[in-house]
Amino acid sequence: MIEFLVMALFLAQPASSQAAAPAVPGAPAVAQATPAAKPGAPAAKPGAPDAGTPAAPPPAPGTSLAPTGLRNPVDLAADHVTGDRNQAVLTGNVVVKHQTMDIRCDKMTGYYNATRQVTRVVCAGNVRAVDGDRQARGERADYDVPSGVLVVTGSPEARQGNTYLTGTKVRLVLGSERLEVENARILVDSPSTTAAPGTRKKAPAPKPPGTKP
Repeated sequence: MIEFLVMALFLAQPASSQAAAPAVPGAPAVAQATPAAKPGAPAAKPGAPDAGTPAAPPPAPGTSLAPTGLRNPVDLAADHVTGDRNQAVLTGNVVVKHQTMDIRCDKMTGYYNATRQVTRVVCAGNVRAVDGDRQARGERADYDVPSGVLVVTGSPEARQGNTYLTGTKVRLVLGSERLEVENARILVDSPSTTAAPGTRKKAPAPKPPGTKP
């Protein structure tokens, strides 16, 4: 009975007091003090979340689950979406909007990073892209979201104002006025002229000899 009382008193002390308390002859050795459970309290399950971190409360009725305060959102829409933690596949009337960039295609694969941010968008089939006064179209497109660089391939075409270009690769940069085309062929408009096409101004006929000017 004496040994039991000594052990109970020892377990009730804080950890700092246990280190300074002298050893009691005949008392069992205890490596670390464990707080005693309250009567009737359920035992803690292994791997259970910390009781100090409360779970998120359920949303109020009628409250949207859409995130707020996004600094650089990418808006994706399609007829059908499937995905997992690493990527999402969108098919049918796909629309991607990022700041001033608007991309449309038949199928798109979006890739996420560890924090569920969209880092890359790969489009296929009837790709059409618009950013300001620049337009591009082709069969495939790769959009790097952090850098804002869009590369269109697959018989691509591009237009900026009245300038029309074709080539093997079209490159647009988000919010920039630059338009880059590899192996390009350019069709541009020219200023109008007063002369009708195919006509030349005739030289005046020579005057007969002896006539005054």
